[in-house]
Amino acid sequence: MATSTSFICSLCQEDDETNTAVTWCPECEVFLCSDCQKHHGRSKMSKHHQVMSVHDYQNLPKSMLNIKNNCEDHNLRYELFCSFHDCACCIKCIKDKHDNCKSLVPLDEVVGNIKSTAFVSILETDFVNLIENLKTIKIFFSENLSTLEKQKTEAISRVHIMRQSINDHLDKLEESLLNDIRSEFTNLQDTIGNLKSEIDNKTDQIEEKRRDFSKMVQFSTDLQIYFGLHEVEKVLKQEEQYIQDLKSADNLREKNMIFDCFDLESTVRGTTALGKLSIDLSPEHLQLKAKGESQVHSPRNTVLSMVKPVIKQRFKMLKHSVSITGCQILPNCDVVFVDQVNMSILMFNNSGVFVKEIMTFKNMPSDICYVRQREVAVTLIDDRQIFIIDVDRNKIMRRRVVNGRCCGICTYEQMMYVIVHPNSVLALDFDLNIKHSIPIVEKSLSRIAVFGDQLYCTDTNANSVFCYSKEGEKLWSFNDEIRFPFGIDIDTNGYVYVACSSSNSIITLSQTGTKIRVIKSKDSGVNMPLAINIDRELSVLLFSNNLGESCLLSI
Repeated sequence: MATSTSFICSLCQEDDETNTAVTWCPECEVFLCSDCQKHHGRSKMSKHHQVMSVHDYQNLPKSMLNIKNNCEDHNLRYELFCSFHDCACCIKCIKDKHDNCKSLVPLDEVVGNIKSTAFVSILETDFVNLIENLKTIKIFFSENLSTLEKQKTEAISRVHIMRQSINDHLDKLEESLLNDIRSEFTNLQDTIGNLKSEIDNKTDQIEEKRRDFSKMVQFSTDLQIYFGLHEVEKVLKQEEQYIQDLKSADNLREKNMIFDCFDLESTVRGTTALGKLSIDLSPEHLQLKAKGESQVHSPRNTVLSMVKPVIKQRFKMLKHSVSITGCQILPNCDVVFVDQVNMSILMFNNSGVFVKEIMTFKNMPSDICYVRQREVAVTLIDDRQIFIIDVDRNKIMRRRVVNGRCCGICTYEQMMYVIVHPNSVLALDFDLNIKHSIPIVEKSLSRIAVFGDQLYCTDTNANSVFCYSKEGEKLWSFNDEIRFPFGIDIDTNGYVYVACSSSNSIITLSQTGTKIRVIKSKDSGVNMPLAINIDRELSVLLFSNNLGESCLLSI
């Protein structure tokens, strides 16, 4: 880190003088000596600028120093923010790049008071949770190694005791089994030891990132923090993905060496092994603190909620008649639809062009949701089945028969939730194992969405939206001036979106069941909307009707 004597007053330097700087103005992006600072504080243009000491400037993370107040293309001050392109822009940028953008808002509305926003607090909490998770994993590995050490000792002891009861014919077999035990333990020890080392390194890195984050919040300007927060969020997502990868690779399931002795006394002469060594994984993953999805996702969401939804893409449906009752945006932005008329699953690319018919069924499909990788889950009403389908290979991977007619389906936090008539919601894992059944009083629910610890369902017969706890307790209902509510989903802020077909509208509700507003109506081109799906990462909403008209909206 350079000392303050390394910085020369920027204004004096223009006059070929070398006075030592004592402060830095983030707004003007200049160093100031004592005299220039006085003039700077009296000037009408700069007297309200908040300067910082050179010492505080040196405490800024390096990434923050690269964030500038002026546009790199036009060298003009950033004044507006385009939520569609997710970037700041100057006046000239509007003509060059944002002439057709309808989602421009003053930059001050986006970055103002950002230090006190919930987003900063959420990221700080995510840092704490991430570090605690890494420490928990480290302790888990240490305890697992200790357990394995004891199990290794017990297994070897049993081998020796058994060996003493038989004759010399077993010498070679005994040595072979001991080698297997030691070898397997060594492999496990190396694997877990390496993972422990990775956790140590990541913990140190995250601690460093957290210190930089604290310095950024303390010393950076609002604009610098705004852009810095996006980088911090990326780091947190990468490390959360690292933990998810550990879970996916079964590294967070406890490994145990299970040793089984064979009854060799009567068959010792003809045996070829003294026992069998296997590694058992605990049924559950290590419990870690999850990143709070129900929290505010981005500091710009408050601004976006005031922007009218904009149509980003229309889908060119097939010439023959279709009736779309389910839709799903895939991670690569391809889109799949459930067509009940032709009892098929259709795929379109992210340009809105038809790609292929993935599969047809003998019985009528109802709804669809994303599972993982390139797999989707589809419910069949009369067939009483749930299918897991690979959309690339057009192949059924798994299926499950349930005791009732299957309707709406959704996924949330590695679980699937399925409405099964007459009055239950099933919770299944991605291998279609039923974990529990949630009893529901209402008997004609249509579609379901899950967020946090609550279930949100539509009931077309009752013209209502219902909210339940995960134990099946009804928390609230909404039925104010809506007709035939069908599709339902939830955005990253927890707002509930409902497609009301007979009302020709898409409405939003709060998490407490209060109507927010109509975001799309017949006047804005919505005609009998039926199925909807929200991509929370991209902040887009897909909706379709039973005539085959489909659109993708930014929200």
